[in-house]
Parts: sequence; structure tokens; C-alpha cells
Amino acid sequence: MREKFKKYVAADALAVILVVIMVFAAEVTGEREIIFPEMAALSVGYLVSVKRGWMVNDRRMLALITVCAVLGVLIVRYINVGDYLEVLIAFAMSQMIFLYSGTTLAPFISAIVLPVVLQTTTWVYPVSAFILTGILILGHRLLLKLGIREEEKFIPVSLSSAADKKDAALRVLTLVLIGAAAYASGNKFVIAPPLLVAFTELSRPGNKAKEKPFKTIALLTLCALEGAILRYALVMKAGLALSLAAAIIMAAALLIMHVFDMYMPPAGAVAILSILIPAEAVVTFPLQVAIGISIFTLSAKTMFGRKETGR
Repeated sequence: MREKFKKYVAADALAVILVVIMVFAAEVTGEREIIFPEMAALSVGYLVSVKRGWMVNDRRMLALITVCAVLGVLIVRYINVGDYLEVLIAFAMSQMIFLYSGTTLAPFISAIVLPVVLQTTTWVYPVSAFILTGILILGHRLLLKLGIREEEKFIPVSLSSAADKKDAALRVLTLVLIGAAAYASGNKFVIAPPLLVAFTELSRPGNKAKEKPFKTIALLTLCALEGAILRYALVMKAGLALSLAAAIIMAAALLIMHVFDMYMPPAGAVAILSILIPAEAVVTFPLQVAIGISIFTLSAKTMFGRKETGR
């Protein structure tokens, strides 16, 4: 038990440090686009979770995150059809990539959708995503060397069967409907990028989290709530450094996951996203996340029922 505790402390500390480095770099340079919330998700799945969160290796992770970040910026810069349609295009592209990536690495979905949601046009974003993912991979290798994590063999996954393609199409159709309502009502964070990652993971065959819907909804909602409250109290009211707030927010998210004994990478990303959203959205952010994850969890549980055929 003591050995397990030490491993968690080391992995948690490294995850918090990576988030602080990211946010501090954004503060120093004045480039908010450096902040990549999925770094928190990747940290949970690749550093903190006892077992690797996805079937992926270092090389594919770096390539997928970087390519998707570039695609997201390209969509904003060159496909001018409005935010809602651009989000649909980005999500549809991410589902196609998911089918043929040979991995189950869902967080790259956020890498392509986030710049569209935030209308990011600068190349700072994909460069940051590349560098931060590279640092994360080095952190993962350090934990392997120290014996804190165990090496897991990568076996390419085939997700391009007719059933997988049907699931991908159904996810896109679901987003068409939910996204239309979210944008029409001015609550776009109902379909926040980490929630789209969660939806993709929840709707995969054999996913265990969707069998605990209330726990899943509570986890994501609490992480959004603590992130919003801490940003409001520490940054917007107390005027403390964003990097300090990010450290506390990430630590709190990890604590919640430990208490729940449920290590959902999107929960970490939702918490860190709270420091990136516009100030006027902070108050309603937890409610939007609660509504979004409730809809996506219910959709995954009722619409995607086939059994697992492979990891």
C-alpha cells in the first residue's frame, strides 16, 4: 500500500509540474494558445493511471496530437463556415482519423476541436502541443526508468470495421443535434472538447465508465466545478498567478479522481479548460459541463450497446 502511494505521489507531482510549466510559459510569453488542456488528460492516462489509458505508443501519440492540432488551426484559418459547422467538420475529421490511427488515443480529438471552439489561428498552438506532448513522453519514460510505471507492449488496433464506422457516424450525428442546441442557446461548452473525447471513449465497445453513469457524470462535473471556483477565487478575485491556480486546480482534479478511484483523462482536461475559457463563461461552465456529460453518457449507454471485439 505504501509503495502504491509513493508511485501515485510521484506520478501526480509530475503531472502537476507539466501543467505548471505549460501555464507559466503562457504567462511569460503572453501567448494563451500555449495552454493545451489535453496535456492534463494525457498526464492522467499516460502518467497517473496504473495502466496505460490507451493503446498507443510514444511516436503515434506525438504524431496524432501534432497533426490534429495543425488541422484544427487550418480549419479556422481557411474554412469560414461559422463556428458550429467548423466544429462538426473538426469532429468528423477526428472520427475518421480515429478509425485508421491504429490506436485508441481519443484525446487527439480535443487537439483538433479546441482551436475551432476557441477560434485559434496562430501556429503557436500546434507548436505548443508538439513540445508539450514531447515533454510528457519524456516524463513517461522517466517513470518507466524509475520503475514507477511498467512498460506495456503496443499492439496496433483495428477500428475500421463496418460496425466501427457506423459508431463513428452515429457520434457525428449525435453532435449535429447536441451541437446545434448548444450553439443556438449560447452554451457552447456543453460540447466542450474534453466532453467529445469522453463521448468517444464512452461509446466504444467494452467501456466500463458508461456502466457507472452517475459516477462518471459526478466526476466530470466536480472537476469542472473545482476548476471554475478556483479560477474565480484565485485569479479573478485574488489576482494570483494563473500558473499557481493551475497547479492547485490540477492537484484538486487528481485528488477527486483518487477519491472516486476513477481515472478518466477528460476529467483532468475539463479542470484545466476552466482557466482558458472566457471570464464571462466561468460561472456557467460547471453547469454546461454537467449538462453535456449527462447527455453524452446517456447517449453512449443507450445508443452504443455492442460488445467489445478488441481493445
